[in-house]
Amino acid sequence: MSDQGFTSQKLNLTLALCAILISIASFYATYLQANAAEKQVKAMTLPLLQFGTGNVNNETKESVLEFSITNNGVGPALLKSSNFRYKEQDYQRFSQFLDACCQVEYKKFKQNKPKAHLKLGSEITSSIHNRILPAQEEHIFYRLYNGELSSELWQKLNDERSHLSVEMCYCSLLDECYLTKARGLVVPIEACPVQ
Repeated sequence: MSDQGFTSQKLNLTLALCAILISIASFYATYLQANAAEKQVKAMTLPLLQFGTGNVNNETKESVLEFSITNNGVGPALLKSSNFRYKEQDYQRFSQFLDACCQVEYKKFKQNKPKAHLKLGSEITSSIHNRILPAQEEHIFYRLYNGELSSELWQKLNDERSHLSVEMCYCSLLDECYLTKARGLVVPIEACPVQ
């Protein structure tokens, strides 16, 4: 007796193989969809911190040195740590950078500071660590107004600020961390170092 066509055993085997192939294809499609959704969520919450400095307030047109961090990303950032690099030396606080770049002028300014107000030249400082910075927001962490009491420090700091770069470590809402190095290079990292 010759075996032509499908026997019930061959038909069952073929159906089982088709079911397995359909299951594998379905699993792979689900994996691709989940992976794409994860990438989309990451892209929608990605922060991008950048350091900036200027010597004129854009709104008031006053001579004021400003040092700021801007989140140019699409999601909020939690700034965990920073490193101020000035002439190949690293400083963990902005005040340490001020001592390094402008020690004589900064010391003289600090002695006159109790008398200082904005018209005579004053400084305004703000912390940057453990700060949440919303998307498309700027945080000015240091301002020095140019005036009678601050003119020497203002000029020195204005000259020296071009030698400063800031390395920042921050995390997204998804607890993914990034390190922004000099020239805006961003590198994903496991976790931010504790300062």
